[in-house]
Amino acid sequence: MTSLDNGTLNYLFSLRRLGIKVGLHRTKALLSKCGNPQNNLPVIHVAGTNGKGSTSAMIASILGKSGRKVGLFTSPHLVHYNERIRINSCSVSDNYIVDFLKEQRHNIQMLKATFFETTSALALSYFAHNNVDIAVVEVGMGGRLDSTNTVKSVLTVFTPIDFDHMEFLGYNLESITREKCGILKKGVSTVTSKQSDKVMKIIFEEAEKLDIGIYQSSEISPVKNIQLDVKNTSFEINGQQLTVPLAGHHQTENAQTAITVCQVFESGLKKEIVQKGLSEVKWPGRLQLLSNDPPIYYDTAHNPHGIMAVTSSLKELYPDSTFGGLCAFKSKKQIEEIGSYLQDFFQMIITTTSDHDTFYSSEELSIKLTDSGVNAINGGSIDNSINLLNVKKNKVDTWLIFGTHYISESVFKYFDFSVLP
Repeated sequence: MTSLDNGTLNYLFSLRRLGIKVGLHRTKALLSKCGNPQNNLPVIHVAGTNGKGSTSAMIASILGKSGRKVGLFTSPHLVHYNERIRINSCSVSDNYIVDFLKEQRHNIQMLKATFFETTSALALSYFAHNNVDIAVVEVGMGGRLDSTNTVKSVLTVFTPIDFDHMEFLGYNLESITREKCGILKKGVSTVTSKQSDKVMKIIFEEAEKLDIGIYQSSEISPVKNIQLDVKNTSFEINGQQLTVPLAGHHQTENAQTAITVCQVFESGLKKEIVQKGLSEVKWPGRLQLLSNDPPIYYDTAHNPHGIMAVTSSLKELYPDSTFGGLCAFKSKKQIEEIGSYLQDFFQMIITTTSDHDTFYSSEELSIKLTDSGVNAINGGSIDNSINLLNVKKNKVDTWLIFGTHYISESVFKYFDFSVLP
């Protein structure tokens, strides 16, 4: 896949200046200008706080191995914009993106559609244009007012729900959960990962209002005999031995949910299809081993729930190790809440920043983490910070780069890693 020309990318990313706007009216209006591609597009709609992308990728991979043409819409991208929109693992072409934007540019500007609203319309148009059998669509943020909530879902899915994007979704777990439950549709079944009692109570309440059947993945696809290694996770579900090429206990939960979704969607799905789909899933930037000496991992985890899931798996993989971190965070993140946990796990943290969006400077983040009791070092640029990992390797055994997807391109370039075809 070649990169999009700078003019097209600059126009697309210029739409970010409009920020995040809640409400579906602009997306609906833009989709209408596109011929309402969503109206005849069957969708598996995936919401949650953590694990949405991994779970969506697993669902798409399994259903793709069953012979279907499967669309997958996820966000954000790591390196290439095209990663967001795929059919059977192949990213949308540059030509389609350019043609769509040429055709719809006047409408995008007239409606003042945001970056994500435009991307959602592009994705749904692409899937309809290619007559996919099913599209797996990840919610961008929340659910009720997310641009993807214009789709006609045949199944809805909830990965673990926790605190994130509180400035938009609310500052308590009840309001966050109800916003995410906004994807529920009358009579359309839902599959949920294991949730806290408070979250599960709300999901049941909202589902009952709409006469919705609930499938709990932990009950339908119980996991046993989990074994981790540095690149894979193996486990057993209903007597079947399975392996996913993603490390971490949390990936067994994502796989558990994905398998349940596929079995609800197609009863009698053959076991060999499930195994093949899981074993060939590609989802970089998730507890990904980038280097062996010292071991350096990268994960896009950016909230307490996600960070704890990743670090607990690292502790199991390296029980006698000391750990160091390299991180960047958006300036809206409440570092005090994250800092107390980082202090307990990491022997030291090197701070960096990103040129994208609004981020703490490396120095600001270092000061904030230090104030929270973390042994933090101002690393400056991302390349300089990664170089420091080797300088400090005698003090720390294992490193984790985390906090945002916005540094992905720099991280993968440094370690000479290609993301997607």
